[in-house]
Amino acid sequence: MLRARHIALLLVLVATAAACRHRADEAISMDTVRAEGEADQESWGAHFYVTEVPSGSDQSRLRLEMIADYMARYERPDSTYMLLRGHPDSLDRRVTVLLYDAAGDSSATLTSERVLYFDQEDRFEARGNVVVVTQEGKRLESEHLIWNEADHKVRTPGFVRIIQPNERVQGYGLVADENLETYQLERVTAQVTLEDEP
Repeated sequence: MLRARHIALLLVLVATAAACRHRADEAISMDTVRAEGEADQESWGAHFYVTEVPSGSDQSRLRLEMIADYMARYERPDSTYMLLRGHPDSLDRRVTVLLYDAAGDSSATLTSERVLYFDQEDRFEARGNVVVVTQEGKRLESEHLIWNEADHKVRTPGFVRIIQPNERVQGYGLVADENLETYQLERVTAQVTLEDEP
């Protein structure tokens, strides 16, 4: 029994050593690793604008304005994206995103600790203490929010809370239109305040 354990342990060690040696032969240089982690472009005090040209029009209109202390652009073979975040030494380390409707009016404001914007996919992800406030006063709170410009949908993969003057709703897996007029949630709990009729 003891001999079988020694043989099994020896086989595991030989397999591990062979795997390590195989990986060492294909090792990537530190310069390559550093280059993949470094931004291709960096900006401080950034204001980034996203516009769109509606179908049937030759005029562009403002869709998003992103304001951050720091912005970095990464161009990789599989995607191009931007990271926006607050300055680490700042008391307010938040990114602000202003969303505009078809008429060009501000429809919602988002703040979070960081935002990733994937320009080829027309998608952005906000992470870290995400708060969205619509012009109508609805407030959304989550840790992770994804907005797809193509379908004008907002998604939160995890927990989300939506607060309105008469109602507090919370749940998981939100799928909503971008102004939070209609939405779907899973595992919902709600608190509604009813007004007395005179």
